[in-house]
Amino acid sequence: MKNKFEDQENVSMLGMTIQQVRKAKGMTQEELGKRVGLPKSSISKIEKGLTHISFEDASLLMDAMGEKITIQVMGMKEPGAKKVERVRFVTIGVMWYAHSKKMTFADAYKYLLVYKGIQFLEENYAYEQTLPRQTILDDLDKVCNRNLEKVRKAI
Repeated sequence: MKNKFEDQENVSMLGMTIQQVRKAKGMTQEELGKRVGLPKSSISKIEKGLTHISFEDASLLMDAMGEKITIQVMGMKEPGAKKVERVRFVTIGVMWYAHSKKMTFADAYKYLLVYKGIQFLEENYAYEQTLPRQTILDDLDKVCNRNLEKVRKAI
């Protein structure tokens, strides 16, 4: 088993995610680098997908920003570029939701995961990506509220 992500698509996606979280936290590459003992140039290469890093290293970077990284295995087979587009859309949707609710990215992700907002964005990606931001946020609220009510009734 290899210790590093070798697939360029995964390397790029991982780098993009690290960059998005860093920017959402208002951190510079230099600040993140200082927290983990790397120069700014290394952080830049990681974010651009030019450096193959291990899951453990990615986890250390996320921990330094107060976030956790997880891997979700999905059985979907779709072309690489389409998959990256879908993941980017879902990630941006979570960031918008976090900003609109004044939550951290991690808290918004957990909330949307529990109340099926992430699943909704993934399943309805083709349609939702054509909508304005506020409509997407309204749709997420409706889905989460509906599932929150189901959980409350079950208790």
